[in-house]
Amino acid sequence: MSQHLGAPYAPYPPPSPPPSPPPRPRRRGRWIALGAVVASLMLTGGVVVAVVPGADRFLPEFGQPKGTPASSPSDSSSPSDSSPPSDSASPTVTSDANPTPASPTVGGWYAGASGLGVASGKFQRWLGQPVTVAATWADQDDAAQRTLPALKGEYKNWDGALDLAVGGTVLGSHENYAKAARGAYDKRWRAAAKTLADRRKNATGPTFVRPFHEMNGDWYDNWTVTKANSADFKKAFARYVGILRAAMPNVYISWSPNWSDHTDLPVAFWYPGDSVVDCVAPDYYDDGTSPARVNIAAWNAESTDKDSTGNPVGLEAWRQLALAHGKPLCFPEWGLKPAGAGVDHPVWIQAVNAWMNKFANAATWTLGEPIPAEAAGKVLYSVYFNVEHGGDPRFTIYGTRANPKSSAAYRKLTWGKPAAG
Repeated sequence: MSQHLGAPYAPYPPPSPPPSPPPRPRRRGRWIALGAVVASLMLTGGVVVAVVPGADRFLPEFGQPKGTPASSPSDSSSPSDSSPPSDSASPTVTSDANPTPASPTVGGWYAGASGLGVASGKFQRWLGQPVTVAATWADQDDAAQRTLPALKGEYKNWDGALDLAVGGTVLGSHENYAKAARGAYDKRWRAAAKTLADRRKNATGPTFVRPFHEMNGDWYDNWTVTKANSADFKKAFARYVGILRAAMPNVYISWSPNWSDHTDLPVAFWYPGDSVVDCVAPDYYDDGTSPARVNIAAWNAESTDKDSTGNPVGLEAWRQLALAHGKPLCFPEWGLKPAGAGVDHPVWIQAVNAWMNKFANAATWTLGEPIPAEAAGKVLYSVYFNVEHGGDPRFTIYGTRANPKSSAAYRKLTWGKPAAG
């Protein structure tokens, strides 16, 4: 994977939407006038990460003090806008004995991890801070994609925010985007959507779902987007999103490419469209031999990097892409990776943390209503990949003692910003 220092980042024009995207189901029984939420969003150019030279000290404004209690985040969604009830509309009658509960306020920056100790609470106790989001996968064979086994097992009692990779087609099989676009896998997708809705119906945190994650990589058979299958990929993505939203209107859809592209195609080929994406959610790892792994100034400089095709590589470049599309920025997977020159890089952890705190989402909204415009280009959730992937402990920050310097640095930093209100 090669990268270079590009010119100052320019926002991408939104690509054409996928053909006939499914409408977002509306939440019934409640309408909230959003008013004039935001008149405009100001794009910020250049390197915007404000990190002081010290390797383990950052400015106080980058986050809340440790020990800040978690809010009560709940399911959120981005339904299509609706019209306010007319003056002549019949009022809703609510029984005094069974009043309709008020929808909670959600938002802020959800931060947490996947893997070791998360579901049991051990990771949170080790960290000494609230873990408000977790992540898991159901992207293996047909049975796993239908039944979402982690929601019946490890995360059965998890009611906070959750990111779930649902697959879409079975990797390594003859399944493909063309068949998916024509509805060949609808039965599987409906089963997955029903299971998801049933298992998460009482959750107090939002549910994020990402189909076909890392579709711009070259390591997942029959998921890589090409010029030939790009249109079918977009149709398949939109089709699955329609099924998910029909079963669970509160669901969020995270579009989750790899942070560096391997298709050699412009991002417009693998972005499925604003109408079917709620969150721009690249997977981001400390991968390669860049000096940014051990030097904060280099990390800052590379934050605006683009590749030779013009696609985002650095985190600031990804943030600008999300901002241009009016979407929050999310990180379903991020962390150290055993590649290149060593693994244990605390300065890289510190730089990422400072950047996330700098752009942490502070916007709040009511459960079931659209994500407000203020959240665009802000970090809505981040999940550290604390998984012994392939039996290799060197990805982890907790539970294996594989990266002691990074682990110590991670615990000293502030992760997450509770929703206010």
